[in-house]
Amino acid sequence: MSLLGSFALAACGGGGGGDTAPTSQAAAPATSASAPAPASTPVETGEALPSLATPQAGSTAATGNGFEGIWTEPASSSSRTTAMIDPTNNISYVTGLFSFVTSTFFGAATTAAPNWTLTSGFETRSNIRYPATAGSGTYTANQTLTGSYVANGTTVNLALNYDPANALAVTQSSVTGTWAQNSTSLTVDGAGNFTGNILGCGVTGTLTLTTPGSNKNLYTMTTTGTTSTCTLAAGVTYSGNAAITFLPVSGSTTLYQRTIVYLIKATDNSVIAYGQLSKQ
Repeated sequence: MSLLGSFALAACGGGGGGDTAPTSQAAAPATSASAPAPASTPVETGEALPSLATPQAGSTAATGNGFEGIWTEPASSSSRTTAMIDPTNNISYVTGLFSFVTSTFFGAATTAAPNWTLTSGFETRSNIRYPATAGSGTYTANQTLTGSYVANGTTVNLALNYDPANALAVTQSSVTGTWAQNSTSLTVDGAGNFTGNILGCGVTGTLTLTTPGSNKNLYTMTTTGTTSTCTLAAGVTYSGNAAITFLPVSGSTTLYQRTIVYLIKATDNSVIAYGQLSKQ
């Protein structure tokens, strides 16, 4: 199995910029006794988190079934899981510690509120795929999801919260533009078609609303490589879930920047790619 991706699971700054230290300069002599003008304060850019108490019209929080959507670990957790569940209960998630991804998961579940039961799935750790069995738990619609499953003889526990990104109403054009992180960059047009590269592998594909015509914040990502020799190879289709999520802007307690989280795999599960891309 091959894993391909990069992640920005921890809080990050509001944009790019180099790491070059500023060069020193000699101060010009004063020409008058007046006080110097105060240094300008950098303008922080970002937006407030959507509110689950007052979700935007048409958002997943406003119109979803209570189980579908984006689920994340509490902010106090030492790790960070971002899970995406589509309207037919297909589940995928990626877990990381700071910016290092430790595991991924793909599966499917059935629900009979407040219970959910895993019908199939697998977890990957250290490039090894393990079947997931005995998965079950409970959920409170639009609030919490808990439970466990067994992989490689180990019980994996889940304790997730319904993410504020579910309160965001989106359209297809919400993902238009260039999104990038490290050596991954994707440019998406108004119809959801994109070109770019994922960690050096040239790709083309689509990023379209999972529920066409809706305002729910969940997209389906489908891509193929442009060369036969790269990990994401030409002639192979990779697909999975994607969604707009939020990262805090460095230095601010109220502003956040949008990112796109994606988790895709080959049909035969041999290659998995993931990432969290910021708007450029």
